[in-house]
Amino acid sequence: MTKNQNESKGEQLDLIDVHPENEKEIIAAAKLYKKFQAARKDALSREVKQKQIIITLTKEAKLKPLEDGRIKYRCGNLTISITPRDELVQVRERDEEE
Repeated sequence: MTKNQNESKGEQLDLIDVHPENEKEIIAAAKLYKKFQAARKDALSREVKQKQIIITLTKEAKLKPLEDGRIKYRCGNLTISITPRDELVQVRERDEEE
């Protein structure tokens, strides 16, 4: 079977085993990347849970929304704003607002 016949059937040709000279550094960087990626995914999951808790507690408080539908209030040194269309939650400390 020739090379052209092999390609026409959709079969993959043999790959050449090539390794970069800095393979150890690439592996170390890739493993660290995967570690950070896993931490980010875990943090995102926890963030989504906390967002839902804030939304639930705010609904239980039965706060009156502003004219544009947002609910915005202060608790301690935090300003919390919830936009109903996409349930966007924003929490800012007073230091960040100034």
